[in-house]
Amino acid sequence: MEADYYEPRYYTGFRSRKVYHQPGVKQKLEKILGIKIIRWDTDPKDENGVFYFGYSKGSKKEIPGVHYDHPNDDITVVVYLTPGLPFDCGTSLWMHQKTQITDMPTAEDARRLKMKLSDLRQLFETDSKKRNKWQEIDRVGYRFNRMVAYPSGAMHSATSHYGESISDGRHYQTFRIGVDWSTFRMNL
Repeated sequence: MEADYYEPRYYTGFRSRKVYHQPGVKQKLEKILGIKIIRWDTDPKDENGVFYFGYSKGSKKEIPGVHYDHPNDDITVVVYLTPGLPFDCGTSLWMHQKTQITDMPTAEDARRLKMKLSDLRQLFETDSKKRNKWQEIDRVGYRFNRMVAYPSGAMHSATSHYGESISDGRHYQTFRIGVDWSTFRMNL
């Protein structure tokens, strides 16, 4: 809560200028996710350990934009940090209705759609905050202290934000981690 937050020019939400990694968190994530972490960034621009706020009211309100993260073969982990928010403040996975794409667009997608890849990426950017252009295909509901993980290239967004200030907004921390997918194992 006491972190120094700023609003990036081209991105959604407020984010902390510094990362925070609780001691042992990398090893905990490897155990929980069942995968070997091979890249653990510490620069805030890489968004590994950064805190965020998103608001649904007031002058800083926003519609969470549907997007994919980079690098697309990383894992994105989100931990929800505001107690008492509604279930629909969780994370949604999306399919673009016109293109039927659910992950970062590829050159193959562009060929199939007879488009330039740059035009396809621009279409997603243009449609990012137009929810009628997307079909929700999955949702993880918000619960305080819940951890959600997904491939970074999946089309996703916050389902919705909440509040209008640092005291009641949707507060969360993300970890963007490089992994060796060949080591993945389910821990059931």
